[in-house]
Amino acid sequence: MEQDLSNKTLAILLGVSIVISLGGLIVFLTTGGDQITGAATSPTAIARINITSRASINWTVYTIDWGTGYVNETAQYCVLNSEGLNDANNCSNFTTVYEGLRLENDGNRVVAVNFSSNASAAQFIGGTDPWFQWKLANNESDSCGNVQAGNTCSLNASALQYQGSYNTVSTAPIEVCPCFKFQNPNDTINVELQVKVPSDSYTGVREATITAVATVV
Repeated sequence: MEQDLSNKTLAILLGVSIVISLGGLIVFLTTGGDQITGAATSPTAIARINITSRASINWTVYTIDWGTGYVNETAQYCVLNSEGLNDANNCSNFTTVYEGLRLENDGNRVVAVNFSSNASAAQFIGGTDPWFQWKLANNESDSCGNVQAGNTCSLNASALQYQGSYNTVSTAPIEVCPCFKFQNPNDTINVELQVKVPSDSYTGVREATITAVATVV
């Protein structure tokens, strides 16, 4: 009997012990929850970034080189351009060129672009009636447009000057694109060049430099 009582007492005590332990756990969790969910000491948060404005244009194709050659003795002149024209009847030994210059807006602002050459046809080639001409095209569609509200560019491909036919290069800065975009894939312009070399032109290595200047719109 005493043994049965002892066992019952032990069971009761064990049960009480479990209840107390669970009660202690409940109190602990409740107390801990009160501490975690207290009011924040600062009600706001900040994310900060400083993005710089960058106006930049770059010649990604910057050389046209027809190499070494001469005007045939039976011809009065020889015409070459960067679109593959190399008249074999009038030109000898010159390299055929199939790619013009290429200008890219690699900044993060739309810009207006001016072109100028450091030499005229007479200064670059010399002789009787020389040519030094350029022709422009949007290498990527709608790269050049007109300025519209918010200093953005319109979808106006005709805004690019000197398209369709060759025109004499200018030694004075002249605007060729009023609104040159920077977003890919609408940010490159092609510049094809054409020269007419008279039989009485200068000889030796001749070079002309075309400069592009960007102004933020």
